[in-house]
Amino acid sequence: MTQLTHAQISDAKNNDLDAVSSVIRETEELVKVRAFRFATTAGHTDTDLVEDLAQVGRIAVWESLGDFAGDDPAQFMAHIDRSLTRAMADARREATRPGVSVYTAKRFEAALCQASGDPYDAEKIAASEEMGSDKLSPDLARAARLSWLGLDSLDRPLNRGDFGSDYTLGDAIAQEIGVPADLVDSADIASHRRRVVREQVHRALGLLSDRQRHVLKADHGIAPVGYYGDQPDTVLADDMSVTPEQIKQARKNGKNRFFELYQAGARAW
Repeated sequence: MTQLTHAQISDAKNNDLDAVSSVIRETEELVKVRAFRFATTAGHTDTDLVEDLAQVGRIAVWESLGDFAGDDPAQFMAHIDRSLTRAMADARREATRPGVSVYTAKRFEAALCQASGDPYDAEKIAASEEMGSDKLSPDLARAARLSWLGLDSLDRPLNRGDFGSDYTLGDAIAQEIGVPADLVDSADIASHRRRVVREQVHRALGLLSDRQRHVLKADHGIAPVGYYGDQPDTVLADDMSVTPEQIKQARKNGKNRFFELYQAGARAW
């Protein structure tokens, strides 16, 4: 619970130095926690990115003073948290999605959710009419997909236990497809990535609750669940013996959790 008072928030909005200092002190821990969260994927924390995001967060706190209506401490902290989340998410996209704009990265990530986490399918969706006014051109969709996956090299070292520090992505793919490493090419990388993506999708789905997993599979027709994407929620609700509202909640929470799990797995490739 925040220690800020109504008066401090009101005074800070009027640029009172002591009140602003109190707001900065009170929000500093939240800024650090959010920065750490956004800079951590697959159990690895980018310490340089943590500090960069923290600086972004401190600026967001300052700017939030000017656009908060009211002086309720709890509402103010909730407003700050939303502002930090937006600012840090955008900053992380700029730092980790080189070559595409924040606008393009956001639209591709929206398509990624519709594609159940498969970036190759997301590329098609991002350039389709399904995106409405957020539709990307085929070139932009491809650039966004490449940015999401990251440029890869056959010489990239892989930490694979007993194989040693000289074991590379090229070695892993060569072993997988049964050819000498010097014959592995870019098409083999694409094929390998696609298999890993599919595995990661099902791994992320497996970590959801039973209801969330069933709803997301039903939305996309992922076996063994049939496709319900073109039917009203009442149909799926009846089949699952739950209410339509429970279906909507499971979909919302499931998508959010799936995206977090998928991102974490993707960074570990």
